[in-house]
This record gives sequence, C-alpha cells and structure tokens, in this order.
Amino acid sequence: MQGTVKETMKAIMKRAVKETKLPIFLLAGMVLFIMNRFCRTNDSDALRFILAPTAWWAHILGGIYFEYLPHQGYVNYFHQFLIAPSCSGSRFMAITFLMLVFSFLPFGERQEEMRGTAGKIGKEYLWFVFSVIFSYVATIFVNGIRIVVSVYLPGALEKRHLLGGWLTSDRLHTLIGTILYFTFLCLLYLLASRIYRKLFLSRSGNRSAPAKTMSAVRQLTPAFWYLLIVLALPFVKRVYHKEWEGFGSYAAVIIVVCMVISAIFVRLYRRKVRRES
Repeated sequence: MQGTVKETMKAIMKRAVKETKLPIFLLAGMVLFIMNRFCRTNDSDALRFILAPTAWWAHILGGIYFEYLPHQGYVNYFHQFLIAPSCSGSRFMAITFLMLVFSFLPFGERQEEMRGTAGKIGKEYLWFVFSVIFSYVATIFVNGIRIVVSVYLPGALEKRHLLGGWLTSDRLHTLIGTILYFTFLCLLYLLASRIYRKLFLSRSGNRSAPAKTMSAVRQLTPAFWYLLIVLALPFVKRVYHKEWEGFGSYAAVIIVVCMVISAIFVRLYRRKVRRES
C-alpha cells in the first residue's frame, strides 16, 4: 500500500513537472543568471565572446577598424570610440532570450506534434537551444549596426548644426539605442513567429478570426519584454535606492519611442490581415 502511494505521488510529480515545463523554467533561470553576470561585469576580457564578433561585424559594415585593449574593450582612435563592456548588448540578448522562451513555448495550451525527427528530441528543449543561439547571433548583428550608426550619425548631425539644445549627445545615444534595439526586437519577434509556426507546429488546424485578433495584440509582446527589462526593473531599483536624477526624461524618451514603433507594427499587421481576408 505504501509503495503504491509513493509510486502515485511520483507519477503526479512527474506529470506536474512535465505540464508546467518546470525544467525549462529552471534552465531559463540559469541562463538569465549567467547573462545577468555578464551584464554587470566591467572587464571586457570576460565579454570577448560577444565583443570580438561585434567589433568584426562593425568593421565589415562601416569600415571601422577596432583594436583590442585588455580589460577595456575595442577602441577606434580615429573616431575616438570605445566598444566597452557596457556596449556589449548583453541586456538586449537577455531581452531577446526572455521573449523567445516565454512568449512561444506552449504553456498549458493544446500540444502540437512536431514534424520529423525533431519531435523525438522534445520541441521545448529544441526551442530553448534555438533561443539561446538566436539571441546571441541577433545581438551581434543588431549591436554592430548600432555601433556603426553611433559612430557616424553624431558627426553628420553636428555638421548640420542639429546636435544641441534638447538633442544632447547622451539623449542621441539613448535614441539610437532604443530605436534600433526595439525595432529589431519587433522584427526578431516576427521572424521567430514564422520559424516557430513552420518548424514546430503541425500543419493541421485552420486559424479562426479570433486567433487573428489575438495575433494583433501579440504584436505588443516585444514592448512588454523591452519595457520590463529597460524601465520596470530599473524603476524598482531606483525606488529602493531613491535615485531619480535623469530617470524621468530617460523613461519618457523610451516610452514614446516604443509606443510609436509598436503602433507602426500593429498598423502594418492589421493592414496585412485585411488584405489576406
């Protein structure tokens, strides 16, 4: 009798773990913990795995040669630009990873059968591995573009006397980062959605009109994850430490940029749905 109870409890625990995707949660937590450690480090030697390919990609895009300085980062003396640890894009990588894992894994919804041999591996773990690799490659790609724009745009604006007044160098840096990071986060979400549907979901089952309506709402998913990491968590930290200097204007710029870009993506999606219906 006691053995039967133990076996029953084990079966219940195994089922609960399987249905709640607890192992995925734990793995995601471990990855995020590691990413957070990289976000906080000021030693570029620990970030060469992402700084080196980023500097190489920026060189390919903009013809900007970077030289590595131990413990500091990659520097270009002509433009006086340093790719420091704070410019590694590790926070963007964490946001992308969070969005991919927790926005696409089917928690509690009808399970779809994967096609081919991928189903034997377990689609949750396959998508998890894909999320890690995809977020890493995407971060290098986007951050390289951001660095090239950050090198050339301030000089171009200054020549036309457009840099000054409200548009300070710091505010321009915030605008460049927010516009590029968030725009590409939205594009990456659309790309990941297509990959997930094509590789992970079966072809059976037609989409209903309510599903399309929900998809329009899901276009705001990148905004949720971006604002959560970039604004909400820093806000809690500033409440604890009571540090508010400069946060108001910084938050206003980020919120306005995210609202405008999100509105553009939602409008484009609704226009696409109307054309297809």
